[in-house]
Amino acid sequence: MNPDQKKGKQLLFLLITLVLIFCNTGIFAEPRSGGAYYNYGEALQKSILFYKAQRSGDLPEDYILPYRADSCMNDGADVGLDLTGGWYDAGDHVKFGLPMAYSAAQLAWGVYEYRSAFENAGLLDTILDEIKWTTDYLIKCHPSPNVFYYDCGSGESDHTCWVPPEVVHLYTDRSSYKVDASTPGSDIAGQAAAALALASLIFEPTDPSYAALALSHAKELFTFGDTYRGKYPLNGFYPSGTYLDDLMWAAVWLYIKTNDSTYLDKASSYISPDALGGQHTHCWDDVTYGATLKMAQITKDPVRIQKVEANLDYWLPNGGLAYSPGGLAYLSVWGALRYATTAAFLAFVWSDDTTVCTPSKAESYRTFAEKQLNYALGDNPRGGSYEVGFGKNPPVHPHHRTAHGSWISMLDVPAFHRHILYGALVGGPNSNDVHTDDITDYTTNEVADDYNAGFVGALARMYDMYGGNPLSNWPQPEDFIPPEGEVNEYFTRGWIQWEGPKDLDVLFQVNNRSANPPTIRTGMSARYFLDLTEIFDAGYSVNNMTLKLGTNDGATITGLKSWSGNIYYFDLDFTGLPIHAGDWNDCEKEAIVRITSPITGGMTNDWSYQGLSKNPDYDCKTFNGMTDRIPVYDNGELLWGNVPGGTATSAPTATPASTPVPTAAPTGSGTLGDVNSDGSIDIIDALLVAQDYVGLSPATFNPAYADTNCNGNIDIVDALLIAQYYVGLTGEFC
Repeated sequence: MNPDQKKGKQLLFLLITLVLIFCNTGIFAEPRSGGAYYNYGEALQKSILFYKAQRSGDLPEDYILPYRADSCMNDGADVGLDLTGGWYDAGDHVKFGLPMAYSAAQLAWGVYEYRSAFENAGLLDTILDEIKWTTDYLIKCHPSPNVFYYDCGSGESDHTCWVPPEVVHLYTDRSSYKVDASTPGSDIAGQAAAALALASLIFEPTDPSYAALALSHAKELFTFGDTYRGKYPLNGFYPSGTYLDDLMWAAVWLYIKTNDSTYLDKASSYISPDALGGQHTHCWDDVTYGATLKMAQITKDPVRIQKVEANLDYWLPNGGLAYSPGGLAYLSVWGALRYATTAAFLAFVWSDDTTVCTPSKAESYRTFAEKQLNYALGDNPRGGSYEVGFGKNPPVHPHHRTAHGSWISMLDVPAFHRHILYGALVGGPNSNDVHTDDITDYTTNEVADDYNAGFVGALARMYDMYGGNPLSNWPQPEDFIPPEGEVNEYFTRGWIQWEGPKDLDVLFQVNNRSANPPTIRTGMSARYFLDLTEIFDAGYSVNNMTLKLGTNDGATITGLKSWSGNIYYFDLDFTGLPIHAGDWNDCEKEAIVRITSPITGGMTNDWSYQGLSKNPDYDCKTFNGMTDRIPVYDNGELLWGNVPGGTATSAPTATPASTPVPTAAPTGSGTLGDVNSDGSIDIIDALLVAQDYVGLSPATFNPAYADTNCNGNIDIVDALLIAQYYVGLTGEFC
């Protein structure tokens, strides 16, 4: 082979290598269509499961998500109503009525169009239950014909913290906001009416009584919104552009449900056909696209048909809308995938209807829809899914408080997510297909109810065409915790604050970082174990050990109690103080305890001493100082930690230490009056003897507190003050 041939072969090999690299990275690839490239049954299953994480209110006892519990159980109390339930909006915990009602309606529309797909996948009951969770809430929000409560919680207040939903009521304003005849909200009334009309349609085959209830509320809400016109008062977020589209949307579905032409006439009257369509797609703030599509199907009106297809044509390649290099129809950086997958749903519905869709366009619409769904599931330059917990390389850091599981209201603590937010569709990449899986990026990496709403319906159609098996016996509780998410939720951190020959100051921090689910504990305590063998061998008793509670967050301390043999313990009790994941000062409570021994070095062999850290690092972002040798309890039940003799699932019955009766010389080296055998007859001995004679328990009087007047000496004045206290006198001693 001559040099030129060799050089040409090397260049050809390099070119082939580059082509393979480019293809594998998606540079030359575009989303596929026309085949079963993903498990669409699994993708659909998980996309519905996302809404379980969004639920507010009183959850079922056997709830499928182990990291969720009841939350915001006082919603509506400010107006004398039960407004619990519904969905939290996105990664936050406000219940915004406009996008919530839109999402419920959009999910129900998916069931209305593709009911058999959900049924064949075994997911019909699942999605009906999810929709009903929110339509139940919408019914609660409509206590009388001309009143509707549209929001629970303040957006401004809610966005000041980063806490789980189970405790958000402790940190934010949960006010209820309503529209009525004097403060109208035709937009929110229309959206809620549409959701309930659709609920009436999809529940009719399985629960006709509920269908009738939903229809009754839908009619009243529509009449209210139509009679008292106006946009709803803004609660910080989700401003409504107009309300006529919402009334049109509701009227269309009421007509489909009732066949009452009055509703169709109303729907036709709100917006002129010439003003329909446009260069956007169906979304929470503009439902003219879905309403126009359904009206075109009903009326076969050529003008409306043209408007629907003009909009769908705009979404096709070279139709006017910009595409990313990797093939995503790109409308906005805010939730790009939300818009693309919802436009795909509309394209599926339209192309399936041979009575209205132009035959020559049907395949183009269907191909567009399939490619957008496949882009979201992995046919993209990064070769990764944008549905959390599905496919290859999905996002693991979505902007979502519940999934993150912070214990100190910080986006960067922990550095990982403690739960997998299965099925959530993140906002998506930028216009160049670049996506950063960053929890702080709420523009492209947040999730929301409305993001998934069109996605679910479009996935149902993909499953209908190409199949795929939903996962069986899934999920199990362990499926929700990523490997790095396994952290201790309850524990004690302990440090040696100061150590002398006979004294030891221990700093305790009792922690509740629970997230499975987040739980407010009000009976937490820590237990410290001591080995008193050398104390007893030296002739001293348990009463010669002293405990003094120093600076603390509201703790109490018990006296020493017998555990087993020469092992004793005391409890540092925070009962009555709520400890929970939330702000930094709520997830842990601390106290300093001084332990004093009658002999030098009397505490270094203690069980709990072995776990203490000697270089305090109090940073509550970390787990520094955590010791399983100071177990933590809740109302006497062991939550975490070890005990002398091995790990316990519950505390053994503790027996009180016996009270010595100093009527004879103790076994120590002191004389008869030297009760504590410290080599001298002093005020402490007198106090101990007095304590015994009046029958006080060892825990009642503690010599560590004998310097009652804090003058630096334990003297006769202290003795008199203590005696005064014991006989029930009040006031200062003179």
